[in-house]
Amino acid sequence: MTDGTSRVIKFVRAQIDPLPDDRCQALVQVERVGLGPITGTAQGGSGQADELRAVARAAADALSEAYEAEGVKVRIRGVQPVEAFGQTVVIVSLAATRGTEARSLLGVCDATGDLARATALAVLNCTNRFLGLE
Repeated sequence: MTDGTSRVIKFVRAQIDPLPDDRCQALVQVERVGLGPITGTAQGGSGQADELRAVARAAADALSEAYEAEGVKVRIRGVQPVEAFGQTVVIVSLAATRGTEARSLLGVCDATGDLARATALAVLNCTNRFLGLE
């Protein structure tokens, strides 16, 4: 087994920028020890659901790049903000593979204040468990 400190991934930022023609571009940046900052980007529509899906795809792309040497691929299946028990959370469903191992994963994050950040963190929430970082 590898030293866990070499696999630590850290969330840096998530943002959504408007583009012409009712589109957006999402940017998610993570940092992996030994690799430095890694940025994923994705484009989507202008509605909230499209924007959050773009953020999730950008986060998945950043993670796939960060763990490319280990054969990790992350693909988003769905993103949904949900009101429950008086608060908003973001739930992300994704498919993750590492070599021949494939899993369906769910991640969740409190969305108070910043839905883009919460979406990226929900992706990290479930992939960290898959990668053995928690």
